Amino acid sequence: MAQQERTDDRIDRAAQRLLEAYPPAAMIPVPTDLVLEDEREAYAVQARVSAALGTPRGWKLGGIVAGETPRYSRLLAEWSQASPGNFTRDAFHRVFLEPELAVVMGEALPFREAPYRLDEVAARVESLHAAIELVDSRFVEWPAVPALWQLADGLSHGAFVLGEAAPAGDLGQMRDAAYRLELDGEPVLDGQGGHPGGDPARLLVEMINDHMAATGQGIAAGEVITTGTFNGVVEMRAGQRARLAFAGIGEAMLALD
Repeated sequence: MAQQERTDDRIDRAAQRLLEAYPPAAMIPVPTDLVLEDEREAYAVQARVSAALGTPRGWKLGGIVAGETPRYSRLLAEWSQASPGNFTRDAFHRVFLEPELAVVMGEALPFREAPYRLDEVAARVESLHAAIELVDSRFVEWPAVPALWQLADGLSHGAFVLGEAAPAGDLGQMRDAAYRLELDGEPVLDGQGGHPGGDPARLLVEMINDHMAATGQGIAAGEVITTGTFNGVVEMRAGQRARLAFAGIGEAMLALD
């Protein structure tokens, strides 16, 4: 019991440190007096921070390493917009953009012990969307942040823009999707496929199954899940306008005032 109390106290203190580092407060250095033992503790910190910040809207995948189970954190309704999105630069410490594909669940995926297959997940997806994630971090050292603290900090999530939709089908179009991200009309990222984690549809299924195994909870109808950047990040400055296009899927637009 004493050990559990110490763990809970450490998780509470870590969550409070992060909450106190959101704008307009200043960024913080990675704590050296608080040690997160494992991913379970990092997820616990993340959950407490998310619960204090807003309303669950869905999930984001991040920190993706090929061959590993994708890590994930909450999307929040208060920091999610439909395209064309509009955020203010002062709401963030920094703003970097990631071109992503997201799904909206049309039907729930109830908890079960047996892992879901791709065809079962795809059958419950309502639509596939172009999406822009705004990356931020509460840490001065970003991007050189230890993995557990990055996970606790929502995988450096700032905000989210959900773009135009296309029929989901079997989600096969996610793997080799062609994309182009522009800032003020100039291309800054483009390519076809090449997601660092491989097939985003596979990552989606792995995330869902890992979340269920870890929490005993399913995925609700209407939740959004965005599957991570196809090609790194690019900085966006105040006054700029971004346009992301995924061929055959749709566009997402963002203005940063």
